[in-house]
Amino acid sequence: MNNLIEFHDIRIRLAGKPLLNITKLSVPMHQCTLLTGRNGSGKTTLFKILSGLLKPDHIRVHYQGLQMNWRQAKPYIQRDVIYLHQQAYLFDASVADNIAYGLRRAGEKKAAAQRKVIQALDWADLTHLAHRPAKQLSGGEKQRVALTRARILAPRLLLLDEPTASMDGEAKQQTSLLLQRLKAEGVSIIISSHEAHTVENIADQHLTLDNGDIRPLKQSAAHDKVTVLNPLKNTP
Repeated sequence: MNNLIEFHDIRIRLAGKPLLNITKLSVPMHQCTLLTGRNGSGKTTLFKILSGLLKPDHIRVHYQGLQMNWRQAKPYIQRDVIYLHQQAYLFDASVADNIAYGLRRAGEKKAAAQRKVIQALDWADLTHLAHRPAKQLSGGEKQRVALTRARILAPRLLLLDEPTASMDGEAKQQTSLLLQRLKAEGVSIIISSHEAHTVENIADQHLTLDNGDIRPLKQSAAHDKVTVLNPLKNTP
């Protein structure tokens, strides 16, 4: 199994107490990892470290053939890893403008950005909501917009914190389908969730965070079970 990125010796103390002491975390390429653990076990803290938002006390990163410390790895991580919080944060603007935000910050030309946004809206089945104020969307619709906004920036690793929390059954199914499409496109995904049954059908491995370290729970045959709908939409 080829790994996209490996994190070694992740250590951090919060409020003077050790929280994480992870020997090794390997993220497989083009696969989905389910991460579970008790409340307060450090899952959100781990995601902040993996996405470059929080400096740990110690870490070693193996990425793109390089062995790096935190300072060296941070620019690569912030370029290629996107972390989505449990509550999708959207700007007070239309759905289309929210999805275009990252492209504009990256300096994308207006015409090219517009083409990508139109393709992204179609990919996520959000075209009918393109001009709707994002703040007026349901929780499930907001999560789909957030996923689409992340996807348009072409991350190599996507970290999702409770992506289906407080959703009804239909919204969970729609979110799961988008995650399947992302995985089919080659994005590596780590999902932190207390609703393992909702996402385990697309997970290739199941890890748990316990007493500050990570251990495997079980392997999944998700790649044999996933059906990607509308495969043409997976091609930008």
